[in-house]
Amino acid sequence: MTSIFLTTSTKMPFDLCSLSLPIPFRQAFSHASASRRFAENVIVVARDQEGRIGLGEGCPRPYVTGETLEAAQAFLAAHLPLLANIQDLDALRSWSTSNRVAIDLCPSAFCAAELALLDLIAQRDGVSVETLLGLPPIIDQPLSAVYSASSGLAFTAQHLVFRSRGVRDAKLKISGNSARDKSRARQLARFGTVRVDANNLWRDAAQAIKALTPMAPFIWAVEEPCSPKDWASMTAIQMITGLTLIADESVTKVEDLEEIPTGLQVAINLRISKHGGLIRTLDILRAAQDRGFDVIIGAQVGETSILARAALGVAAIVPRLRGFEAGYGTWLLQFDVTEPAIKAQLGVDLTAELQAAPGFGLSPSHKLKDEMERLPV
Repeated sequence: MTSIFLTTSTKMPFDLCSLSLPIPFRQAFSHASASRRFAENVIVVARDQEGRIGLGEGCPRPYVTGETLEAAQAFLAAHLPLLANIQDLDALRSWSTSNRVAIDLCPSAFCAAELALLDLIAQRDGVSVETLLGLPPIIDQPLSAVYSASSGLAFTAQHLVFRSRGVRDAKLKISGNSARDKSRARQLARFGTVRVDANNLWRDAAQAIKALTPMAPFIWAVEEPCSPKDWASMTAIQMITGLTLIADESVTKVEDLEEIPTGLQVAINLRISKHGGLIRTLDILRAAQDRGFDVIIGAQVGETSILARAALGVAAIVPRLRGFEAGYGTWLLQFDVTEPAIKAQLGVDLTAELQAAPGFGLSPSHKLKDEMERLPV
């Protein structure tokens, strides 16, 4: 099942087209805010006259940033012809700054375009994207196990797979069943570190504290327990439970960091798609580090190797990363869109190969090539 959305530039220095690939999951992934059976993304393909191809991806999530797939597609239809004029990093930074308000409304759409342009510009210059941006070389990252709020059988199967791979760091999606959530947290804590993600489940601090207190001995942090940016409730939760608060939906822009109360123990969950691309994510990361916040590199459920590859560049500059959730690829998806396909901590370290290649070091897979053949030339 493939749904195509097309847009193209004409007679521009770069040719930019977009499509959407609802890739089926191997099994449904559920949490308090949504349940998914297909990836929901936009992919931008950038091409030049020499035949080089740059790839970008974004994952619009209404419950994270308010951006729908339709809004992302409309953004790309309106702006790809303009973005096709961009020829270097300075011009890309300038466009991003000048169009900040529009990007705030459709961050994943711009993310897809930005990553494709960064990939193509770096390829043209014969360097990696990290070199283009002045970042250190990428390194292999230990994966965080992400457990969905699924049935007992599915949880057990996930646990066996992660343990067999030696994945010790765990993120547990809260189901809302306090007894079951506590039992799962306790089980995972026997093997490694555990944090839970509530996905804004509880209405207020009292509800959250009641559910989290029995789990607190087994976990170190809770992600988004109440409504986004409800810092009063999150402060109360931390005072009673002692848990670190992980900000995801509460921090999508660099300005959001200024709203976090002084003295609150917070970790920032960075997700390149929700922030509007790699450059904006790096700006948030540096501001978070300046304020002493811990950092987790997160991922949108269903993202492909394109976003996972970009995440490696962000992770490389974090000296004490509290979690790395990217790189699931075909663990979750029935197929990926690039070669090589990136899978974190699966015994095959591709980082040297990727770093030595220009751009992101990724090529379209056969599946993606089939879709690209339908795009305008």
